[in-house]
Amino acid sequence: MGRRTQGVTIAPVLRPSWLRHFPRMSYDPTHCLGTTQCRESNVGIIEWARRRETPLQRRVFSALKSISRLNLRPVPIVHRGLLTLRRFRRGPLRVLASKLYSEPLLRLQCTSVGEDLLVEENMPKILGHLSICLGKRVTLSGEQVWIAAGGGSVRTLQVGDDCSIGYQTELIVGTSIQIGNHVRIASRVSLNGYDGHPLDPLARARDEPPGPERSGPIAVLDYAWIGSGVTILKGVTVGRGAIVASRAVVTRDVPELALVAGNPARVVRNLAPPPGWQSAESES
Repeated sequence: MGRRTQGVTIAPVLRPSWLRHFPRMSYDPTHCLGTTQCRESNVGIIEWARRRETPLQRRVFSALKSISRLNLRPVPIVHRGLLTLRRFRRGPLRVLASKLYSEPLLRLQCTSVGEDLLVEENMPKILGHLSICLGKRVTLSGEQVWIAAGGGSVRTLQVGDDCSIGYQTELIVGTSIQIGNHVRIASRVSLNGYDGHPLDPLARARDEPPGPERSGPIAVLDYAWIGSGVTILKGVTVGRGAIVASRAVVTRDVPELALVAGNPARVVRNLAPPPGWQSAESES
């Protein structure tokens, strides 16, 4: 006898008894209409074997694991050609695309750009109304995001001479971000000058913007080095020649020639001034 569902008779689907060890790979309305078991019956063969509840599942799992560890020897005439193509795409072709596409488009979005700009991969994604000034010999790695946060007036982003900004770095400009000369910023760094939401939970629920006190400037002064994965929050100034260790979260000013680390970042030690170093006080 078939099953009757919403006025429609569904004929039963017969499965051989030996198939009971394998998961149902397609939807069978007679198996379990609208139940959790019906969703579980549609698991893939890998998920089914991974359970290892029966001898067959354990044998299939072992076979799949062995297959996944198979290694094919390279075919020189084929794979050398593929390797050459990859190197060409990652080398000369990428440089050509940067010079003909990424760098000209970036220059059009900047107020001023110095000589010898190098965009190593994709140009930064620029969101909002930013006034951008780039110095000489600036190097930009790929997948960066530059954001004028909060709307309203124009936000200012200024990068000095001989600076490099690493892969997947976020520059979220609350009021302004100033990066001095000879600054090194590693990959996946976030300079975040804007909180994004108010502290009041009811105001957040109403989707209200944060007040002006929730945004602020960020300054990274000359010769500073920012390690990978660092987060620098609004109102912070990183002093000249300072080093911020990887993964640090900087919530307060960093003194000149200080090494800071941790969350929140704290001074680990003070660095000795190199020969010929002039402090900010002596220069002023």
